[in-house]
Amino acid sequence: MFYTITDRRGRLAVVDGGWEADAPDVEAVIRSLGGHVHAWIITHPHPDHVGAFNAVMAHFSDAGIRLDHVYTVKVREKRYQETAEYYDDYASYEKFRTHCSNLGSVVTYLKENDELDLIGLHMKVLSAWDEHVDIFEDNECNNGSMMFRLEGGGKSMLFCADVQKEMEEYIVPAHREELKADFVQLAHHGNWGLTEAFYDLVDPEAAFVDGPSNVIDVTDGIYDGWILRDALLKKGVRLYRFGTAPNSVTLE
Repeated sequence: MFYTITDRRGRLAVVDGGWEADAPDVEAVIRSLGGHVHAWIITHPHPDHVGAFNAVMAHFSDAGIRLDHVYTVKVREKRYQETAEYYDDYASYEKFRTHCSNLGSVVTYLKENDELDLIGLHMKVLSAWDEHVDIFEDNECNNGSMMFRLEGGGKSMLFCADVQKEMEEYIVPAHREELKADFVQLAHHGNWGLTEAFYDLVDPEAAFVDGPSNVIDVTDGIYDGWILRDALLKKGVRLYRFGTAPNSVTLE
């Protein structure tokens, strides 16, 4: 889960970044795009989303990287501690919390319905960690992910982070008319995420699938990503795959 957004003025926004081991590649990409991150969005503090950020922040000035702003969700810490499973890797959140504390006013915690200008694109948050998330006994960090929509140049993209289908009963009634988007980042890497009915509302022309082949293509394993893959392809949705990265979309 590593996305970069650039404009013609050279401004750069980053979404997540991947695992801690991905940090050297993330740093190299950022430096190749000028080394100045105007906005870094962390959708949630799971290690496959925040790990690279944590590693970069440990020495970002030495890495030749400038950072203006971080946008993320406010974790309900007590509830997260109560429900965290081994795969949550709670230590990743603790590292992230420390970096946010050190960054101070650079960090903004976004909530549902917040809107802002992201390097010239209109950004609106459609879901974030709130009281609805606290109802669930597990998957709190995933369900507390920031789902947001970007719009500009007559096009739009919906980032679903790792939001799960349990959240649809809250998101759809509140934002049904805002879900339509030209492009979508599939929730939870295209696996065990949102339903086909949800993506029917999005009705994208193309989808970004940031999960590896064993998660998306294996039909007799523990993952079900292939079901959504086939459903989208049947509807004529173009897929941008993890295995073909870097993938890009240019807005004229």
